[in-house]
Amino acid sequence: MKRHLLILLSAAALASSQGALAQMMGHGNTSGAMGDWEFRIGPVFTESKNVEFKGGSTADVDSTTGIRVGTGYYVTDQFIVGMNFGWAQSSFNGVVQSGHPGTSAVIENGHVDFSTLMFDATYLLPLQGAIKPFAVAGLGWNWINTNIAAGPPQYGCWWDPWWGYVCTGYQPTHGANSFAYQAGAGVQINFTRTFNISVDYRYTWIDLNNANGTPGFGAIGLMFNWRFPSYHY
Repeated sequence: MKRHLLILLSAAALASSQGALAQMMGHGNTSGAMGDWEFRIGPVFTESKNVEFKGGSTADVDSTTGIRVGTGYYVTDQFIVGMNFGWAQSSFNGVVQSGHPGTSAVIENGHVDFSTLMFDATYLLPLQGAIKPFAVAGLGWNWINTNIAAGPPQYGCWWDPWWGYVCTGYQPTHGANSFAYQAGAGVQINFTRTFNISVDYRYTWIDLNNANGTPGFGAIGLMFNWRFPSYHY
């Protein structure tokens, strides 16, 4: 939590200094405009979460840092549609209840991988200046790999275009893929017509099978955005 507060405070200080700098230097419009494209990449800091499942199983997922990469298109000066891919790995401890009363297995120092493909829509408030607060909502899909063995090692073969016919062993693991959706808000800080950074807080709900309710994960993203204008001032 202290790390998240530090990120938000740093972003606020940067936004204030950038706004003052833009006023002093008399910069023209540095914001995006209809027809622009942008490329996004940056770290995402995800909060810890306790997930409870039907039957009494639980998983305590630690906070972690992942990455988000994506692209966006300015439908209007204030409305952006985009696509993001996110990945993170976290440690977790858990308890797995069996079908027999009083029998369970304890998992310590496990590692879980999260991958998310999200299509989002962003609305920038129509304010003057380099600072643009925004709201965002998204729909997508999430993949989870618990790295817990789901059976004995398997052996398979396939045709590789570079190496030819390849055979190797692999370990099947437990995982899930689920519908996901999110909502959030943040601020876009425009340094030039072609570059800005954004800081946002997004809450993502994952429709996990057998979970009690729909687990949600909060995360702070610090994104570096390169914009490709449809025209130049």
